[in-house]
Amino acid sequence: MTTQNQASLYVSEKIVQNVKTITFIRSSMSAITGSAAGILGLTGYYGFIFYGITSLFTSFLIWAAKAQAKPSLYFRNGLDVWTEGIFGGLFSYVLFWTLLYGIVHVYD
Repeated sequence: MTTQNQASLYVSEKIVQNVKTITFIRSSMSAITGSAAGILGLTGYYGFIFYGITSLFTSFLIWAAKAQAKPSLYFRNGLDVWTEGIFGGLFSYVLFWTLLYGIVHVYD
Protein backbone atom coordinates (compact mmCIF):
# COMPACT_ATOMS: atom_id res chain seq x y z
CA MET A 1 0.00 0.00 0.00
CA THR A 2 1.41 3.37 -0.94
CA THR A 3 1.76 6.31 1.40
CA GLN A 4 -1.05 8.17 -0.38
CA ASN A 5 -3.48 5.27 0.08
CA GLN A 6 -2.42 4.78 3.68
CA ALA A 7 -2.93 8.47 4.51
CA SER A 8 -6.49 8.35 3.23
CA LEU A 9 -7.35 5.57 5.69
CA TYR A 10 -7.14 7.92 8.69
CA VAL A 11 -9.60 10.59 9.76
CA SER A 12 -7.55 13.35 11.34
CA GLU A 13 -10.31 14.46 13.73
CA LYS A 14 -10.57 10.95 15.16
CA ILE A 15 -6.81 10.64 15.55
CA VAL A 16 -6.73 13.96 17.42
CA GLN A 17 -9.57 12.73 19.65
CA ASN A 18 -7.67 9.50 20.34
CA VAL A 19 -4.54 11.44 21.32
CA LYS A 20 -6.63 13.66 23.61
CA THR A 21 -8.07 10.55 25.23
CA ILE A 22 -4.61 9.12 25.88
CA THR A 23 -3.44 12.45 27.31
CA PHE A 24 -6.45 12.58 29.65
CA ILE A 25 -5.89 9.00 30.81
CA ARG A 26 -2.20 9.63 31.44
CA SER A 27 -2.83 12.89 33.30
CA SER A 28 -5.46 11.27 35.50
CA MET A 29 -3.32 8.24 36.25
CA SER A 30 -0.31 10.44 36.95
CA ALA A 31 -2.29 12.42 39.52
CA ILE A 32 -3.59 9.25 41.16
CA THR A 33 -0.25 7.46 41.24
CA GLY A 34 1.57 10.62 42.33
CA SER A 35 -0.86 10.91 45.23
CA ALA A 36 -0.26 7.25 46.07
CA ALA A 37 3.51 7.74 45.99
CA GLY A 38 3.23 10.74 48.30
CA ILE A 39 0.99 8.92 50.76
CA LEU A 40 3.27 5.87 50.71
CA GLY A 41 6.22 8.14 51.49
CA LEU A 42 8.33 7.23 48.48
CA THR A 43 11.39 9.44 48.07
CA GLY A 44 14.21 9.78 45.55
CA TYR A 45 14.65 7.16 42.88
CA TYR A 46 11.94 4.94 44.34
CA GLY A 47 9.34 7.55 43.42
CA PHE A 48 10.58 7.77 39.84
CA ILE A 49 10.77 3.99 39.54
CA PHE A 50 7.18 3.86 40.79
CA TYR A 51 6.22 6.33 38.04
CA GLY A 52 7.98 4.22 35.41
CA ILE A 53 6.22 1.04 36.50
CA THR A 54 2.78 2.64 36.70
CA SER A 55 3.32 4.39 33.37
CA LEU A 56 4.17 1.08 31.69
CA PHE A 57 1.12 -0.50 33.31
CA THR A 58 -1.08 2.38 32.12
CA SER A 59 0.34 2.04 28.60
CA PHE A 60 -0.43 -1.66 28.66
CA LEU A 61 -4.01 -0.99 29.75
CA ILE A 62 -4.46 1.57 26.98
CA TRP A 63 -2.97 -0.85 24.46
CA ALA A 64 -5.14 -3.77 25.62
CA ALA A 65 -8.43 -2.08 26.50
CA LYS A 66 -8.70 1.10 24.42
CA ALA A 67 -6.72 0.10 21.32
CA GLN A 68 -7.74 -3.57 21.53
CA ALA A 69 -4.11 -4.63 20.90
CA LYS A 70 -4.24 -3.00 17.44
CA PRO A 71 -2.96 0.56 17.96
CA SER A 72 -2.14 1.06 14.29
CA LEU A 73 -5.89 1.18 13.59
CA TYR A 74 -6.41 4.15 15.90
CA PHE A 75 -3.14 6.09 15.61
CA ARG A 76 -0.77 7.01 12.81
CA ASN A 77 2.08 5.41 14.72
CA GLY A 78 1.48 2.32 16.86
CA LEU A 79 4.05 3.52 19.38
CA ASP A 80 1.87 6.50 20.32
CA VAL A 81 0.08 4.27 22.81
CA TRP A 82 3.35 3.71 24.65
CA THR A 83 4.95 7.16 24.34
CA GLU A 84 2.27 9.85 23.99
CA GLY A 85 2.05 12.08 27.06
CA ILE A 86 4.77 10.39 29.15
CA PHE A 87 6.62 13.59 30.05
CA GLY A 88 3.48 15.67 30.53
CA GLY A 89 2.27 13.02 32.93
CA LEU A 90 5.58 13.17 34.76
CA PHE A 91 4.97 16.80 35.69
CA SER A 92 1.54 15.99 37.10
CA TYR A 93 2.99 13.02 38.93
CA VAL A 94 5.73 15.07 40.61
CA LEU A 95 3.24 17.79 41.54
CA PHE A 96 0.88 15.40 43.34
CA TRP A 97 3.73 13.31 44.73
CA THR A 98 5.34 16.27 46.49
CA LEU A 99 2.01 17.79 47.56
CA LEU A 100 0.71 14.64 49.23
CA TYR A 101 4.10 13.77 50.68
CA GLY A 102 4.26 17.20 52.29
CA ILE A 103 0.72 16.98 53.66
CA VAL A 104 0.92 13.42 55.02
CA HIS A 105 4.52 13.29 56.23
CA VAL A 106 4.84 16.82 57.58
CA TYR A 107 5.84 15.67 61.09
CA ASP A 108 8.05 12.68 60.20
